[in-house]
Amino acid sequence: FTLGDVLSTEKRDLLIDWMKRNTTGDNLIRAGVPGGWEVADKTGSGSYGTRNDIAIIWPPNKKPIVLAILSNHDKEDAKYDDKL
Repeated sequence: FTLGDVLSTEKRDLLIDWMKRNTTGDNLIRAGVPGGWEVADKTGSGSYGTRNDIAIIWPPNKKPIVLAILSNHDKEDAKYDDKL
């Protein structure tokens, strides 16, 4: 939705703005992106230590990168591992 034309320009810009201002991903994909790169992401979590983050990353003067990461563990009460 953020890189295509499914949404109107106004709606797409609004969605990207919300995702760029997201703070729940500060320790996830955003933590590993070099300074000067823009990131818009959406995080999630669940049982078994499930943690996920999907992001659009804009390197300076390059095309955007879409990156999705999902991790989980074998125990229902496992803690999240944000450093993956």
